[in-house]
Amino acid sequence: MKKNRFIPYGYTMRNGKLVIEQSEAAVIRQIYEQYVNGASLKDIAEGLTGSGIPYSEKNTDWGKARVARIIDNERYLGNEEYDKIVDDSLFQEAVAAKKARQTSFPGTLNPELSVVRPRIHCGVCGYPMIRKYSKKYKTGSVWFCANPDCHCRVGLRDEDLLERIMKVMSLIRTNERLLEPAPKERKSEWTDSALVRDFNDHLSGGLIDEERIARLINEIAGEEYAKVDPSSEYAAEELKSRIRRIGIREGFNPDLFKALVKSVHLSKNGIAIITSNNIKIGEDDGSQEDPEENGYYHPAER
Repeated sequence: MKKNRFIPYGYTMRNGKLVIEQSEAAVIRQIYEQYVNGASLKDIAEGLTGSGIPYSEKNTDWGKARVARIIDNERYLGNEEYDKIVDDSLFQEAVAAKKARQTSFPGTLNPELSVVRPRIHCGVCGYPMIRKYSKKYKTGSVWFCANPDCHCRVGLRDEDLLERIMKVMSLIRTNERLLEPAPKERKSEWTDSALVRDFNDHLSGGLIDEERIARLINEIAGEEYAKVDPSSEYAAEELKSRIRRIGIREGFNPDLFKALVKSVHLSKNGIAIITSNNIKIGEDDGSQEDPEENGYYHPAER
């Protein structure tokens, strides 16, 4: 690692060739992912500094400007001189999120809306949305999708947006089962298993070796168990435990919002919350859907 950053963060020289510094590249991707998921430049900078992650050999002090420069650095997309570190979709969404957050606001922005605004995404394409305010708008605030190829726009009063978000959060808090992923049918793959074929062949062979049959049954059971991914169920239980520890209060609860909500998807059809464990819950009936199966995803999550 260099004492001074003459080479852009994420790269180093080896044998006279500019190559990716993998440990730094992992930090860069972490910065992009945290930013598109709602973390502020200040939050990211404080997290990196607090974790003692070095920027250079003798410097572990990160600031908002340093994080912003990394997000703006197109070298991470790769070119003739620099190898690619960040996927195009992740970079584009980070740029769109930065644009959305830099939109000017008249007067002082409602503190509650300041918490919500970075996590408002388009319910059509998944990109961040830009809030624009004008007295000429009937609703005062209008949200525009930051994706130039998407023309979604939603007029919604700030207080109505907050009220509808609170409605969904209250729905989830009183019915934690909404956080549980819907069971997905998994087709059996036993017929393609070498162990199962061995088991069937042995049964049809005439002379039965009970010890071998018992061993094959155990191995088949272990093979099937290995196919089960408990991560989504575990994430749901972790999230339930986290929100139980947050005190109940009247009005908008920013702590609950930050713990529970990954993003809010807004469209003319209404709003939906994408929870921290990636469950989409609508405002009207608490229906569950898989965000990826229904087009509600962030490019960074692919």
